[in-house]
Amino acid sequence: MSSADRHGFTLTKLTSEKVDRVKRDKRFKELSPEDIAYFKSILPGECVLERNAISVAEHAKYSCDWYNMFRANTAVILLPQTTEQVSKILKYCNDERIAVVPQSGNTSASGGSVPVFDEIIVSTEKMQRIRMFDELRGDLVCDAGCVLQDLDDFLIRAGFQIPLDLPARHKCRIGGNISTNAGGIRQMRFGNLHGSVMGLEVVLPDGTIIDNLTTMRKDNSGYHLKNLFIGSEGTLGFVTGVSIATAQIRDAVNVFIVALNSFEEVVQAYTHARRELPETVAAFEVLDTSTVEIVKQQGYQVPKGSPFPISDRHPFYVVMETAGKDRDIEDLRADRFLEKMLKQNVFLEGAIARTPAEIARFWSWRDNVPKAIVQTGPTSIHFDISLKLPLLYKVVEDTRAWAVKEGLIGTKIRAVYGYGHVGDGNLHLTIPCLVDDESVREKIDDYVYAWTAKHGGSGSAEHGMGFMKAPYLSFTKSTTIIDNMRKIKNLFDPNGIMNPYKLFPTKEQEEHGERVRRSPHVGC
Repeated sequence: MSSADRHGFTLTKLTSEKVDRVKRDKRFKELSPEDIAYFKSILPGECVLERNAISVAEHAKYSCDWYNMFRANTAVILLPQTTEQVSKILKYCNDERIAVVPQSGNTSASGGSVPVFDEIIVSTEKMQRIRMFDELRGDLVCDAGCVLQDLDDFLIRAGFQIPLDLPARHKCRIGGNISTNAGGIRQMRFGNLHGSVMGLEVVLPDGTIIDNLTTMRKDNSGYHLKNLFIGSEGTLGFVTGVSIATAQIRDAVNVFIVALNSFEEVVQAYTHARRELPETVAAFEVLDTSTVEIVKQQGYQVPKGSPFPISDRHPFYVVMETAGKDRDIEDLRADRFLEKMLKQNVFLEGAIARTPAEIARFWSWRDNVPKAIVQTGPTSIHFDISLKLPLLYKVVEDTRAWAVKEGLIGTKIRAVYGYGHVGDGNLHLTIPCLVDDESVREKIDDYVYAWTAKHGGSGSAEHGMGFMKAPYLSFTKSTTIIDNMRKIKNLFDPNGIMNPYKLFPTKEQEEHGERVRRSPHVGC
């Protein structure tokens, strides 16, 4: 990547220059040399990255989001190594009214992990310590900056794995996963993080350290404060430590790629899988012809240039995984299930992968879809919505039809791609743009979030609201809920320094969203 590139494209304009819906909060102080000096007094020199002392590329690593939608001109990036250092940073920033953006792997798909104006970035990059692992029960306590893949690599020797899996596993960090309540491709098997996270260590805005790194599976003594911070997107406090119940590895894995003629048949196949393989089905991901084609065009299949495992001319595909403990039994179940679905004409054709190389090859067609799409335009608009299962693909069809009617395809946007977690009722809608134009993004956002609200869905299934979706929170949540969310925010962060401009809509946006949300819902 050159000094001013993101995925081969010029870095997007500063958010503060291209987005006029928010103004810098006057409560917040502009950083001074004295502030920098304080940070250098509590952190090693290499852990204080000043804008003017690093390259544009290094700065963009922290200040620009992965989709090249948002970018800030933050003056300093801090890389604390301990919880105590985080505590000192936040206490100082709270006293001085310096706004802070907590950051993990910066893989956010909603602009939640980068500043909007000149907020400082406090990254967990240097906090990667495994604090404790119980090989008997699989309980893990670790720093919030541990990379998801690194945790799996550590756990595999004892036969365990993190109960979360994402295509960004090589870059995302567990603290960020928790802060957005990430679900991933195997939530069908693992459930969400509210269930697997046993406790958290969190630094509050005033520097107070909440140490609740319990490993008790059952503890009903008082409020479960951990659940306030899971999914709070760094707006209440800074997660520094995690206690999580890991999952035993199931070695007998079968990965299917099957072709279907319609999304109705995808739903039918899902019903069959849940009914006939209830104990072992772990993932059920949908692709269509266009998503398969974009991976092929960009050469992101594994191995590069290899053909799709079955014919690539069908309307829909499912990547499904089952995982059990007995290889002979699981292989027999998988073979029988595939044979039955083919005989009943639910599947048009299908194949099964069993070796690690074959499994990696099959999964590459799903895992690398986002990476392939972002290579096709200077910026990409990404949606992460949840809907009733029969409606999941209709949003793709309707958005494509609307975009054609509005004259957007071929002029402002390249295409509309839909793929994702059928097993969780969660669809990813990704739209690569031909131009970096904020008005185009807002026009598309208005359509998609209104459509989602009118069909009784949620605008954020697992990526959080961040900055991008904040105006649309009230499309999903009522005024009463948002008012109580603000009370919680004000209780923990009365000075508003933690990840400002994120999550919450303005009052005007909230009133508009309430009207949209209350409009008649469309049935299935």
